[in-house]
Amino acid sequence: MMKNYIRLSLLATTLCFTQCTKEEATPAKTGTVAKPAVNYDQESIKLMNKLVPHMLGDWSLQRVHIKRQPYNFSQTEIGIERDTVLQELAVLSIRQAAVPRTNPKDLRHPDFDCTIHYKGKSYPMAFWLLANAEHVFNNTGPQASFLLRYNFPTGTRFPETEEKYLDSIGLVDNFFVETTADPNTMTWRGLNRGIDKIELQKR
Repeated sequence: MMKNYIRLSLLATTLCFTQCTKEEATPAKTGTVAKPAVNYDQESIKLMNKLVPHMLGDWSLQRVHIKRQPYNFSQTEIGIERDTVLQELAVLSIRQAAVPRTNPKDLRHPDFDCTIHYKGKSYPMAFWLLANAEHVFNNTGPQASFLLRYNFPTGTRFPETEEKYLDSIGLVDNFFVETTADPNTMTWRGLNRGIDKIELQKR
């Protein structure tokens, strides 16, 4: 009985050693080319250099697609009770920021100042871009993301009805930006607060 146990143990050890050696000795497949490493920062700057000129100008918020969220009190408060599309909601003027957020200027994250024109009122806004990793590494998906926010001077102020409405529909939020070869169009896809997407048309 003891001899059989020793034999089995030796056999198992031999098989294991042989298998390990075989696996280690297996040569790598030939004819394959390793994919070059991607430098995220460098590729982000290249992407931004292409994207920034596209973003600049006066844009009509041609169609704003709002997804009804039953738990969204802001939507209920302004009377949005179902999925809604707002036509030609406002005009957004986008320009590069006069004063960048960082010094020196961070070329990976370009800054923009904006003015939104809605119902005869104009309000300052701002955002900066963050390259989408999926697009940097695989050239798929939206090019970048950003947070669109109001950019009023520091100090006390009382929000107006029009600016509160734009906030309530979800315009002050995080978005993905998608562009195509057409320099006169782009699409923003909302991430959180009810806006599914915005189709923008250059004026």
